[in-house]
Amino acid sequence: MSYICLIANQNGIVASGDSRLTFQPQQLKLHIDRAQKVFSDPEQGMVWACCGLMVFAGINYYMMSNHILRQNYRSMSSRLNQISGALCRATAAQHWLTRKNSVFTLLVGCIKNGDISVYVLDVVNGKAKLRTLPAPVVIQSGWNPRFHQPKPPVKEFADETIEQLINRARERCLWAVRKDGRLALEDEKHIQTVGGNVRVAWLENKQQ
Repeated sequence: MSYICLIANQNGIVASGDSRLTFQPQQLKLHIDRAQKVFSDPEQGMVWACCGLMVFAGINYYMMSNHILRQNYRSMSSRLNQISGALCRATAAQHWLTRKNSVFTLLVGCIKNGDISVYVLDVVNGKAKLRTLPAPVVIQSGWNPRFHQPKPPVKEFADETIEQLINRARERCLWAVRKDGRLALEDEKHIQTVGGNVRVAWLENKQQ
């Protein structure tokens, strides 16, 4: 699985994520470092990041979510409900087949008329939870909590510029990649699933 994070304040929104896709069974340590987990649509004023179940039964759920979120003629609730329904079915099926947890997380940040909206969709074994959070906020997701740094106090990043938010989001993701790499070197049984290049997408709030 991955590490992704989204940071938002009134100056803008930044999403970052690693680029590693690990194939099953993980013990074979087969992976590619070209997975696209971070996306943006400046015309809509939106950035988002995915992690968890990527491909199942021939469907790439990151690309499916990307396609649905770009349908700006639809309400956000309609788009998120469609993504939620598809991932509920997919994670339930994978969980039943493998008897292991199947998860998917989608982080979405939107700027509309100067207002910031942040959505968090978590789907686990066929059950979905959707939250809407106010900015300023830091959200992170990924399979292993050991790769989650403590969240900074709001006052630390609430007034940061978009450039500072970009650096903060990139560094949090790089930290997770480095830590997973060290664990893999220290323990030959540990499988590094957070890796590859760090990708970042951002939007500046120019209407505040």
